[in-house]
Amino acid sequence: MSDTSVILMARAIGDWIGTLEQHSGWEEYRRKRLSHTLYHDDPFRTNGTPGDFVFPKEVEVQHDVVMTYLSAYQTLNALKQTEYYFRNYPFRNQEVSKFDHLVNICEIYFSRFYEMKERLKKHLNAVKIAVPQHAIEVGPFIKHFEKVFDSELRARNGVHHHGQFEDLELDRIFLTGSVAASRGEGWRRGHNADYRRVTKEWAGRVRKSGIRLDAFMEEVARATLATCNFLKAPQS
Repeated sequence: MSDTSVILMARAIGDWIGTLEQHSGWEEYRRKRLSHTLYHDDPFRTNGTPGDFVFPKEVEVQHDVVMTYLSAYQTLNALKQTEYYFRNYPFRNQEVSKFDHLVNICEIYFSRFYEMKERLKKHLNAVKIAVPQHAIEVGPFIKHFEKVFDSELRARNGVHHHGQFEDLELDRIFLTGSVAASRGEGWRRGHNADYRRVTKEWAGRVRKSGIRLDAFMEEVARATLATCNFLKAPQS
């Protein structure tokens, strides 16, 4: 079975990062950055922020391609991780109610789609700058993303512009939880059963979305490798 473009991209990025060692001062800069991160609050061991390392222009645009790709991949992983947030309720004694916990995770989940769209756009535009003669059609790709994830993006925009995310199933969690606080064990059992069912459904929704987003990430990796000669996919 051949490796996916995402795997090949990871290898290519690893090889490209290795070439940075050829640039004078890069290794010393990395040591200073590490020291500043570890000891920035120690007045006896820090000499101030190292600032940004200045690469040659050609390398700088390549660096933007790599970093914007990694940024988009990070968002993909963060979105997938919301499955575990849905599956786990870490609070006790109603510090945060089950309803509030669910609403917060839903809003995080929807926000990741907008973040993913913007980061993919930024990456593809970085490719355009690095390889001006590229054949990647950024606009149609992003419009396709918006079409596939229209409901998620609409939910995110609703939260951003109009207020808290609303859903009938979540409203049920809120109502049964409110009644259970004063009406006893039967209502509490029903509330907990509703919560388990709804969180299972949302976790499944995250998994399905993750699979669809993997396909987008695979296409981006394939196009980037085909376009950027400085990222030669290593042979498996």
